[in-house]
Amino acid sequence: MTLHNPTYRVVKILNAVSERNGSLSLSSIAKVCGIPVGTILPILRTLCEAGYLSCDPETKTYAIGIRCFLTGTAFTRSSSSYEGVSAVVRMITDRTMETAQYGLLEGGNVLYVAKSESPQPVRMYAAIGRTLPAYGTAIGKALLSGLENERVRELYSQGLAPLTEHTITRFDELFLQLDQIRNGGFAEECEESNLGIRCLAMPVHDRGGKVVGAVSVVIPLFRFSEQKAIQIKDALRAASKNIEAMIPLMVS
Repeated sequence: MTLHNPTYRVVKILNAVSERNGSLSLSSIAKVCGIPVGTILPILRTLCEAGYLSCDPETKTYAIGIRCFLTGTAFTRSSSSYEGVSAVVRMITDRTMETAQYGLLEGGNVLYVAKSESPQPVRMYAAIGRTLPAYGTAIGKALLSGLENERVRELYSQGLAPLTEHTITRFDELFLQLDQIRNGGFAEECEESNLGIRCLAMPVHDRGGKVVGAVSVVIPLFRFSEQKAIQIKDALRAASKNIEAMIPLMVS
C-alpha cells in the first residue's frame, strides 16, 4: 500500500509528540521525524490551531492537545471490544480491591488503554493513554515477552535508562525475567517505575499464541503480602483467559 506522504507526516508528528509528551521543541520534532523545519512548522501551527497539539509559550515545547484526548475518549465509548476488556479489568479490581490495567505495546512503550481504580484511599492513579518504557513496568515486561530478545534489544538501542533507582538497566537481567514469563510465569515489578509501588502482570495471547496485550494489578508496597500476591495472580489468570476468549471479536 502506498502511503500519502503529507498525511503520514502528520501521523509521525503526533506519534513523536505523544511518545515524548511536553519535551520536544520544533527542532527536536523535525529531527525525530526526519522532516525539515520549514516543512514541519506550518503542520505544527495547524495542529495547534485545531487543538490536536499545544505549545508551551515559555519552553516552546509541544504536547498532545485536547482534541486527541476527546478523540480517544470517543473510541473507548464506541468500541464494544474495549467495553468488554474494561469490564474484565473492573472484575480484577472487584476481586483484589486494587487498581487494574490493560495495556498494549507501542514501540518500546506500554500504552494503557483500560483501567479500574482501587476503591481504597491510598492507591496508584492510572491514566488511560499514558505511556511508559515497557522494560520498567510489569505490564510492559509481559508485553515484551512476546518478542525475541534481539528485537527487544533493538527497541532500546540507546540502553535501558532508569526510571527509578530500582529499574533494571541490564539486558541480561531483563531477558532472564522475560524467559520466566514466556515459561508461564508472571511479570513482576517492585518500585522500578514508581517508588512505593509493586505490580504483577500477565500477557494476553491470541489463538496463535502471539502476545497481543497484558493485564496488571498495581498495589502500594505497604499492602503487598504473599497472600495478596496469590489473590492477584488468580485474578490475573482468570482475566487473561476471559480477554483471550474475546480476541476473535477484538480483531474482527
